Amino acid sequence: MEFRDRTIILGVTGGIAIHKSLDLASQLVKSGASVHIVMTENATRLVQPLQFQVISRNPVLLNLFDTGTDWKPPHIDLADRADLLAIVPATANIIGKLANGIADDPLSTVAISVHCPILLAPAMNGHMYQNAFVQRNIETLKTHGVHFIEPASGDLACGYEGIGRLNTVEMILEGASDILKGRDSEIAPTRKASDLRGTRVLVTAGATREYIDPVRFITNRSSGKMGYAITEAAAQRGAEVRLVSGTATVSPPTGIEIQHVETTLDMHDAVQAAFNETDIVIMAGAPADYRPSEYTPHKIKKNSDTLTLPLERNPDIAQTLGEQKTHQTLVCFAAETNDLLENAKKKLIRKNCDLIVANDVLAEGAGFQSDTNIVTLLERDGTCEQLPRASKRDVADAILTKIVSIRNHTTK
Repeated sequence: MEFRDRTIILGVTGGIAIHKSLDLASQLVKSGASVHIVMTENATRLVQPLQFQVISRNPVLLNLFDTGTDWKPPHIDLADRADLLAIVPATANIIGKLANGIADDPLSTVAISVHCPILLAPAMNGHMYQNAFVQRNIETLKTHGVHFIEPASGDLACGYEGIGRLNTVEMILEGASDILKGRDSEIAPTRKASDLRGTRVLVTAGATREYIDPVRFITNRSSGKMGYAITEAAAQRGAEVRLVSGTATVSPPTGIEIQHVETTLDMHDAVQAAFNETDIVIMAGAPADYRPSEYTPHKIKKNSDTLTLPLERNPDIAQTLGEQKTHQTLVCFAAETNDLLENAKKKLIRKNCDLIVANDVLAEGAGFQSDTNIVTLLERDGTCEQLPRASKRDVADAILTKIVSIRNHTTK
């Protein structure tokens, strides 16, 4: 961990996950960092500033009009010395303030004064996190280089279950360390707002359903998060994006042309209809490989101890596109549980992809339903690049940067 002799400002807001901020401050101090706490008024309603002062061994900034020992205002002095500003937890309120340049308390004022990287770890009710305005604010901040530790899914303090939990202290420490080491640039290179301008991108996302009877179906664990992250990132970089989405566990991106489908045949037909008018196809969806040979129009009753279900193969959408492509760049995914690179290379050749994104879905912090991913990018020329664990949005940008590089090389 790259924290020794670093000056880190820890911004603390009034989220119920504030207790993790105490642990985070302690871990940073133990790692040799000089930690300075800035609390919002609501944060002080949940945890006494004295606790943070004792842990950090530094005064806690609570008031913009406090006077320090120097002529310089304390918030400016902190901003000038900081190597990193981490806001943990980051509520919808502070995210909205930062995205709109509002500075009406010590933390938001420090945030617009720093010259160092900013890391936010959101924590809030899932409906709040997925609100279109909150998501727009998050994307605005990401576009301007603010780093995020995406929230985790699970039981929330409000009684709901879903996304919105503050991620682990370990993940936050790892993200902060990556930023300070500069490794973040390897995960998500500086986003170019226009490097896909004028490009038509087709993305598939989510799981398909193959119905057995009116109430039962075959599906898989795909959440749609990776495909949706790619969709948002491509649009942010200027592309004209069309999304073909199966079932997903998160809300779809706003402002994007989206076609919802259920079965693999539906997804196949939707992709085929748009393929000729597309420049880049990114097959992040998870269509079912098989479907029931017969559909039973009425609910199947439990008449025996066993049930035999005949299946037949669905068309391989990616392989079909690989056989048909002319000018298109085709990107496929390989979700594997063993022999990752060997299986991915076989798919790369068989499906005639230009790039394949391989990941081990059994690895911790990767695969279905996770907010992070660990992928390896394989190109047709044998180039293989393994990316460290990162948020799916950062992985999406890394994939798009690789696609831009491939297309630039092809046109030269």
